[in-house]
Amino acid sequence: MDSRAVHDQVERILRSGTFTAKNQLKKLLEILSENVDSQSNLTPALVIRALWPDEIRTKRSADVATEMNRLRHALEAYYSAEGANDPITIYLPNRAANDGDGAQERRWIAAKLRNGHEPATADTTVRPAASSGRFHEPAMAGGVKPAVRSSRLRRIGIGIGTVAVLGLTAFLLRASLAHPQPQFGRVDGPVLRIMDGKGKELWSKTFPEGIGPEWYYAANMGPRLWFVDLEGKGDTSVLFNYSSAAPHSATLICYSSGGREKWRWTPGRELPELSDSPATYEIDAVEVLREKEQGPARIVVASAHAIWWPSQIAMLDANGKLISEYWHSGALTDLALADLDGNGRQEIIAAGVDNGYDHRATLVVLDPDRVSGASSEANPSFQLHGMGTAQERLRLLFPRSDLNRALYQYNKATELSFARGHVRVSVMECIAPLACRIWYEFEKDFRLIAAFAGGDEFRSAHNRFYQTGPGAHTLTDQEQAAFQKVRCLAGCKSEYLPVGELVP
Repeated sequence: MDSRAVHDQVERILRSGTFTAKNQLKKLLEILSENVDSQSNLTPALVIRALWPDEIRTKRSADVATEMNRLRHALEAYYSAEGANDPITIYLPNRAANDGDGAQERRWIAAKLRNGHEPATADTTVRPAASSGRFHEPAMAGGVKPAVRSSRLRRIGIGIGTVAVLGLTAFLLRASLAHPQPQFGRVDGPVLRIMDGKGKELWSKTFPEGIGPEWYYAANMGPRLWFVDLEGKGDTSVLFNYSSAAPHSATLICYSSGGREKWRWTPGRELPELSDSPATYEIDAVEVLREKEQGPARIVVASAHAIWWPSQIAMLDANGKLISEYWHSGALTDLALADLDGNGRQEIIAAGVDNGYDHRATLVVLDPDRVSGASSEANPSFQLHGMGTAQERLRLLFPRSDLNRALYQYNKATELSFARGHVRVSVMECIAPLACRIWYEFEKDFRLIAAFAGGDEFRSAHNRFYQTGPGAHTLTDQEQAAFQKVRCLAGCKSEYLPVGELVP
């Protein structure tokens, strides 16, 4: 496989929204890709030296294995969403597994072509693939084909049919070459620029009010551009999460592949509980729900009030019209789609904070056809009224550590993903360092199988804070066991989630 194509694929992954806030994983991916041609010389010690130059003495091969596993999950999350149509898959082989010859696979990183893609060479021009079409002879009622009266008519018919097919094929080919599909975008000051797969600019839009500074500076924010076939007709639309430099609500703008604005949608609305605060909302996440391979999609948008606590999960149709909405007392900033019960229909998973229950990290599962109402809160100060009772399929609360309670107002669930039948989410217990997280992993029936501090960051932060004073102590086994106490407010048979065989 052409090394240039592999390099371009790695760059595409590093620029993706999935990896926006994953600086450590981006660094690891860069290390692996830089050594793709000399993997036999790459050792855990070299990786440790590159990843943790100031902590070489405290890091072990197990720490490298943990980061490799995190990167593996992040790549799976990328290819299940943004990279679903990428021509090349970058993956991390299991270095402990045997290959077909009985030898151990020692590669750190590998690449393979996706199904349906031809190998690219350095001078190959990559063009959007035209939709495949099948032409059938028309049939009469009852399935009887019209009779051909003579061989001359048959020859004429064949000739006309061939010309028509060739003409239509040429038209489709010209159309696909004349209108390559958008795949990437960037912002230059007040200008949004959209490019094709080769990085050639297709069109641009200028916003006189400017583009909000969070586009440039908020490294922890998710993607702001999505490239999706909303109508199911093989044409890529561009969804742009636009926020101006002025303090207004964000706007989701939909453009056609050629740059024509199709619609705009503004999240949120005025709430009586926030009568003194304007309805200013930020869009945090967007997912596209498609139940059939062909046909229009539905768009799931997670938005939160820019100042206060309410958040909205909105369902839009392919034309940007609101279908239904769910309201939550706390910011739900992460979204994922997952077929949890194997019936071919995806559910909506959202993660963030629940203000009405002690400002605790939360995870909510919604049925796409029952997105309505407002969450019921224990603290009446955070209860939303007049929307009806929500019908969450599942609603979880994560415990807060003593460190989090001592330093911060809340903890927060983030980095939500679904891959290989497992749901993964991390809970931030510290604002600094950002890696001060507790990782949770569930089976798709939400049996808890992992609850652990990622790396040594949480333990180190905890022990530094409690090293002196009347409450001085190191992180105990009892405190670590308390992370397994995930409370269930809806959708469970017991107050706490069942715990399976925990991953060490």
